[in-house]
Amino acid sequence: MTTISNSLTKKDLRKSFWRTFAMGSSWEFSRQLGVGYAYAMTPLLEKIYKNQPDELKESMERNTEFFNVSNFCSSTIMGITASMEEQNAVEDDFDTKAISNIKVSLMGPLSAIGDSLVMGTWRIICTSIAATFALKGNIIGPLLFIIAYNLPCTLIRWFGLKYGYSMGISFFEKINTSNVIDKISYYSSILGMLVIGAMTSDYVVMDTPLTFGQGDAKMSLQTDVFDQIVPGLLPLLVTFIMYKLLKKGIGVGWIILGTFVLGILCSYFNILVP
Repeated sequence: MTTISNSLTKKDLRKSFWRTFAMGSSWEFSRQLGVGYAYAMTPLLEKIYKNQPDELKESMERNTEFFNVSNFCSSTIMGITASMEEQNAVEDDFDTKAISNIKVSLMGPLSAIGDSLVMGTWRIICTSIAATFALKGNIIGPLLFIIAYNLPCTLIRWFGLKYGYSMGISFFEKINTSNVIDKISYYSSILGMLVIGAMTSDYVVMDTPLTFGQGDAKMSLQTDVFDQIVPGLLPLLVTFIMYKLLKKGIGVGWIILGTFVLGILCSYFNILVP
């Protein structure tokens, strides 16, 4: 095997890094992020195949294949494939199918990390904290969300591209032979469920004005019964009902519509109050 030296500079990597932010703008059903991926890879491929126009054309076609991964994780795959494209540029017998196979092999594991750790956990944490300020009319709310959510995503984009390129195929081998992906996904899902559970009591607001008894014996169903059993019992029950409906395969649209109708009816008959 021919030994190659990494020829791409930080300047080249930065060009592709900035292009990853626009990758999702060309999303379509047949190739999903494929065209955007090729767009982001173009500065790297033009540098690698600078004096090989035919190979550049083939590499562009290869990099417009079907591609779908958590957007901010795409740069890691870009770095690895760029390293492999360099190897292909100097080796006559290099199997280019390996480049496509590596992309396909990494889409699932990196999406699992991106979706569970960032989309399913960190985004929810940022939203819950920012919503607390926003509900009070504080401008810090949206600004906090933008900064807290996008900062780690941006760092993942840059360092994923940088180290994916410098480590090349060894990056894939390391994560494939370890349990790091499974561990991250598992503990992220636990943290996400804890955050969602904590948000339920604060953001699912549901009280009933119903009372029973007369005179001094009159009791409130909300404060004297439900809150004495478990504070926030109604929001908890509604959340479990929504969960059960989803598990039974009821569409989200039907659940939302049913919630609207039920909420209007309960408010009209003074069963529930906002």
